[in-house]
Amino acid sequence: MNGQTCKSCKSEGLLLETEYGSLVCPHCGVELFEPILRTYVCSHYCVPLYSCATYTRLKRFKKYLNRSTMSQSQNSIPPATWDYLLEEAPYRSPGSVVRRLKKAPKRIRKKCYDSLPLIVHHLCPTCKVPRLNEQEKGVAIRAFMKLDRAYNEGEPFVSYLYALEFILELIGRSDMLPFINKISCRKRRSAYRRRLQKVFSSMHSLPV
Repeated sequence: MNGQTCKSCKSEGLLLETEYGSLVCPHCGVELFEPILRTYVCSHYCVPLYSCATYTRLKRFKKYLNRSTMSQSQNSIPPATWDYLLEEAPYRSPGSVVRRLKKAPKRIRKKCYDSLPLIVHHLCPTCKVPRLNEQEKGVAIRAFMKLDRAYNEGEPFVSYLYALEFILELIGRSDMLPFINKISCRKRRSAYRRRLQKVFSSMHSLPV
């Protein structure tokens, strides 16, 4: 996590550092791709280092898509996060899990909102988490590739969380929406929806 102000929505707080070397605002969902400054300390001087993680938009989308279908190991969620959640388990709904995560103390460094389906699967005994089949995954990926091709350099890319939400709705899997984390900023949600509707308005059928 990184203490900065989001340049998009101006909210102050912790930006979430990804494994791809970017920063994500948890409020509006905007992803920043400025180098993440780190400091390597040796015996004589400090050397600034920059994150150089390889990144592609499709690779990042696939990560969110896979986590929405629980295609991940339980070990991808830190033990401290599991222990914190287990203190009040079992939960009644995905919303109750999200509320618990939002109250997590600072010692819980990774809240793992993107792993909500896996958490619900294990800690909400009355909830059945829906999943995509391989054909639906392929359609979702091709829909995202269309969005990626329509991206205009110089403007921020849409939130991956919102893109996932929109594409799941587009392919007829709205039943999965209660089980994924969503960005909360209404202004951003409205702006993203207009952009995605424009991209997909010319589609008479889903990409196959």
